[in-house]
Amino acid sequence: MKTNKPWLTLAVLAAASLVAGIIALAFGSVHLNFAELFSKAHNETYTILMGIRLPRVLCALLIGGMLGVSGAMLQAVFKNHLADPFITGISSGAALGAAIAIVLGAPVVALWAVAGGVAAVFLVYGLSIKYGKLNMAYLLLAGVMLGSLFYSLIMLISTIFNKDLIKVIFWMMGDLSSASLTTIFWTFVGSVIVIAGAIYFANDLNIISTGEEEAVSVGVNVEFIKGFYFIAASILTGLAVALSGVIGFVGLVIPHFTRRFTGSDMRFLIPGSFLAGGLFLLAADTLARTIFLPGEIPVGIVTGLIGVPVFMVVLKGGKKK
Repeated sequence: MKTNKPWLTLAVLAAASLVAGIIALAFGSVHLNFAELFSKAHNETYTILMGIRLPRVLCALLIGGMLGVSGAMLQAVFKNHLADPFITGISSGAALGAAIAIVLGAPVVALWAVAGGVAAVFLVYGLSIKYGKLNMAYLLLAGVMLGSLFYSLIMLISTIFNKDLIKVIFWMMGDLSSASLTTIFWTFVGSVIVIAGAIYFANDLNIISTGEEEAVSVGVNVEFIKGFYFIAASILTGLAVALSGVIGFVGLVIPHFTRRFTGSDMRFLIPGSFLAGGLFLLAADTLARTIFLPGEIPVGIVTGLIGVPVFMVVLKGGKKK
């Protein structure tokens, strides 16, 4: 399915995100009356809204958006719909960078997470080259192998430095409860800069997707564009991990859904994946924090329950082709 009006798709996704955000504000361990949501007269309601739920809703929209865009870019560069930050090991690389920063007491954890993500994507890419060409089987194997290695190193660091393993495990499965409005704001600013650059070069990536030789013949700097999108995807993933921990499969599921309505044109797929990713993660997080009240489960469990079947379907479809 592809709509001839991708702008309409973007408008619908934006409206749906707004409605979902308002609904998510009202639901939780304490139900909030819509008439009281923005009333300072109800101090407890206002505190829950501004101190807990609004940051969490904004965090879900932002993190889901960044992971959705990251997945769309990786799938376009690798020319394979199985690529995403989680499967390729970028998320775990970013998590390792963040863990090292936390242990060392570094002031800007996000920079370490980004560095870990960038190192991971280039390492995975290097291991996936066979006879001068990208081998997708090697890519998946390298991603899984390095992801397991990075997770093991994180657990080792946590054990050696006496970190709370339960909290570490919970964070490794996605935790949207600890972000502040200030942190969310600066993460949003960083993501806007990266995504704006990604949209600016989107047409070059469209040309590369038709074939690298053809792209070179019309003057596209293929290696620069590929490197730019590798780094851009790693930055978005690193920022997401630093803010919320590791949340898997959003970057796999969302581009598939969005592509059905916008087509493969990256000028529309990128913003569409941002909106759809935010909407998806917001819905998953709302479910995660309300299904077992008064407790909650990590949002990564919900995205995994959805993402793994999608991954299997896509993988089976790829084998048939």
